[in-house]
Amino acid sequence: MATVSEYIDQGMALLGIPARQKGPVTKGWNKAENAITDSERAAALTGNVGLAHAYSNPPTMALDIDDLPKARTWLEERGVDLDTLLDANDAVQVCSGRQGRAKLIYRLRGGMAPLLTKQITAPETGEMVLELRCASANGLTVQDVLPPSIHPETGLPYTWGGKGDWRAIPVIPDALLAIWLQELVAGRGPRKTSASARTVDATPRQRARVADMLRHVSADCSYELYRDMVWAILSLGWDDGESIAQEWCLTVTCPPKDPSI
Repeated sequence: MATVSEYIDQGMALLGIPARQKGPVTKGWNKAENAITDSERAAALTGNVGLAHAYSNPPTMALDIDDLPKARTWLEERGVDLDTLLDANDAVQVCSGRQGRAKLIYRLRGGMAPLLTKQITAPETGEMVLELRCASANGLTVQDVLPPSIHPETGLPYTWGGKGDWRAIPVIPDALLAIWLQELVAGRGPRKTSASARTVDATPRQRARVADMLRHVSADCSYELYRDMVWAILSLGWDDGESIAQEWCLTVTCPPKDPSI
């Protein structure tokens, strides 16, 4: 079983959590100065321990699945096979022992700033389907509980799962990153929203959000991500959307080629 000091060795930023709870309770816990990044402080932790995604090096994120069937459908509609992600040879999962749920941990690409958390809910019920978790709207971290913490409901320890190794957390797949960025570029932010809302006004705030999102990923990327980012920009319906897309595309010397050609 991994120790918290080993987590520090892998660039994970940690948070102390009271025993049998799922989150920190101290004021300002999500601020960078309160994240634990040295082995001595980590070794002194008691109770449960959380992963501070935004302050890890490089930042981490969680694809947190609350409803497997609905999440599978939502991702499939956007070109991502959830079962393939879960069964990947490098997949790193945090397992809580609860049925119908799953959590995959990834690193963000080198040089990427932490991304806003995106929550997807079922339009008909408002219940959570999945979350893409990293940072809050004000740039602070969100967190996920790490093994061997004790789950407050089951009384059992969280465990590492998947075919991969937590010491080699994989980089978020291009297709999943593209979905995340598209959701954020579309202006729906970190709040709980259904997939049906698509109104995007060209307000200064929305323009600033889009500019910030585009800074998070280089146009020197895979064809699929390059294509999906251009589509996301154009789908905003802004009069200058084509110019924004062209400006982003020009940050790379040679655009990636369509592998199907």
